[in-house]
Amino acid sequence: MRTVAVTGASGSMGKETVKYILSSDKGFFLRMLLLNTPLDRRFARKIKRRYGDRTEIFFGDIRCYDDCLKLTKNADYVLHIAALIPPKADHDEERTRQTNFDGTVNMVNAVIENGKVGTEAKFIHISTVATYGNRDEKHPWGRVGDPLLTSMYDVYGTSKTRGERYVLESPLQNWVILRQSGILYDNMLMNNIKDGLMFHTCWNVPIEWATAKDSGILMRNILEKDVENQTKNFWKRVFNIGDGEKARTTGYETFDDGFKLIGGSVKSFFKPEWNATRNFHCMWYLDSDELEEMFHFRTQGCSDFWSWFQSRHKIYGIARILPPALIKTLAIKPLLRNNNSPKYWQKHGQTGRVFACYGKSMDGVKTWDGLFCERADYEEIKGSGEKYRLDHGYDETKPTSELDIADMKQAAAFRGGQCLTESMTKGDLHSKLQWQCHNGHTFFSSPYTILKAGHWCPECCLPDREWNFDSLAKKIPFYAQIWYDSHDVDENYVYTIENGVPSHREFHD
Repeated sequence: MRTVAVTGASGSMGKETVKYILSSDKGFFLRMLLLNTPLDRRFARKIKRRYGDRTEIFFGDIRCYDDCLKLTKNADYVLHIAALIPPKADHDEERTRQTNFDGTVNMVNAVIENGKVGTEAKFIHISTVATYGNRDEKHPWGRVGDPLLTSMYDVYGTSKTRGERYVLESPLQNWVILRQSGILYDNMLMNNIKDGLMFHTCWNVPIEWATAKDSGILMRNILEKDVENQTKNFWKRVFNIGDGEKARTTGYETFDDGFKLIGGSVKSFFKPEWNATRNFHCMWYLDSDELEEMFHFRTQGCSDFWSWFQSRHKIYGIARILPPALIKTLAIKPLLRNNNSPKYWQKHGQTGRVFACYGKSMDGVKTWDGLFCERADYEEIKGSGEKYRLDHGYDETKPTSELDIADMKQAAAFRGGQCLTESMTKGDLHSKLQWQCHNGHTFFSSPYTILKAGHWCPECCLPDREWNFDSLAKKIPFYAQIWYDSHDVDENYVYTIENGVPSHREFHD
């Protein structure tokens, strides 16, 4: 019986992961680390009643190294799903860093300390589409290896980016990073009418959703395939999780589909200027089919999910008898006063946040004209992803086994820097080389981290409390090709956040 250690088991993806792994006939034993909260204790009681001695539950926190050691001892697999996500992450900057970065460091180090030579646990790290930052209709398609330009003030995105880099550069022998897209899950409507987070979603943002159910099935199928030694070309790589063609939509369409359940629409509940026009995340994945081809996990698209949701939550149909104007007044407009809303930032003079999400207009768009999903060529764009492929700075037609030091130097130059190492073993993407960025910082990283995962300088290109992509894009062509889709060349700002206080300042090169 293989032992599987799981963090984040009580979250939307975690619950489905637990359910589907324990439905497997491969005989997995699950160990879970849960927070000592009433909700998690209730979840633990439910799990023990249903699955009994097939599970072991610890109460603790991934911020505590000893708890991570205890969880991962003798584990064959470690599924690191836990994270502090928005909207909670937007309201507790320091805990977000501690959970998403420090917690990941603890988990990696615990696996290493608990490991035995040749039998280290296989480590599955769940990252996020938020690492890529903003996308719109100019480059709606993306893939692993694209630049990581996390949105300004998005401590969740930056902490997850830093966490996955720690995994990439760690001594772990068997790891994989799965960048999860936006998740459609059971309680999402209720959770999204409690905070101003909904106004961060741009109407024109391309989104490839993944349902919580399919994400859980994916986790089970990975384990089952691995037990059967059928995971060739999977470990030591980064992948995007998405539900594919049937799950590709836009921010506007997603809201509209949800509001149809209560007899309304986006236009009956919202004004267009309430939502940001940039500084969000999500995209359609050029490469998400690769996981599907390996593990065959997709069962739902967006329409399937909403049909299931409606059948499960018939109570939302009651709202159909209410006038849309009343719902707008009682449920939507009060959230404009929430301190996570762009309109709140406008009212309270948080100009850095306002500029980050609206640009020079500082006030969004006033009409619904120009919606990406209503353009005549919308379906054509959805079906022609290769036209939007970003340049990664080296010859990607070459097989990985043929990549050599010349490719490293070419990729480094496209990132505004240099590869200082003069030789490498052809095709070896996991032995570290020495690099230098345009600012003169030198660092050691694997070719995989740089060429295949989209990372660059850990000092100036890996935000924590400061975002300086306006400056970096002027020096790094790799960044410029996407940054100027939603930013003007003459924008010269550095954005900072410290102890929850956002600010921005102009810089001069």
